[in-house]
Amino acid sequence: MKKIVSIFVLLVCSYMVKAQNNLQFNRVVIIQADSVSNCSSGCPDTILYRPFTVPPNKVLKIESVNYSPGNYYLFIANSPFARSSTSLPNSFPIWLPSGDYSIYFGTYNSSNSAAGNYAFLMSAVEFNVVQ
Repeated sequence: MKKIVSIFVLLVCSYMVKAQNNLQFNRVVIIQADSVSNCSSGCPDTILYRPFTVPPNKVLKIESVNYSPGNYYLFIANSPFARSSTSLPNSFPIWLPSGDYSIYFGTYNSSNSAAGNYAFLMSAVEFNVVQ
């Protein structure tokens, strides 16, 4: 009998608790940038810049960021997000509320620069915030 009462109380309490908002799938978002460098040594850093906006009443869940190999930094909203060849972790997912953001992606050691293609591709899921 105690188990039945406990389960009933737990169900009633969980029914009474209300989340602040619910999320509803809206769309898949792909953000990318690329560039070609013809310099093979001692070049200035290659910077790829891409602004993006998370619309009002939406949130963005970044699932992954893929980038060409090399010594790179990746910044989202002026915060370092990833750096290859180091111990800066890539923590997914990353949730961004509505607002304006920018991605900066670039080499951080010009003595190791090389000619080639530089690129990143960010995949994310956008959700509607339902009241």
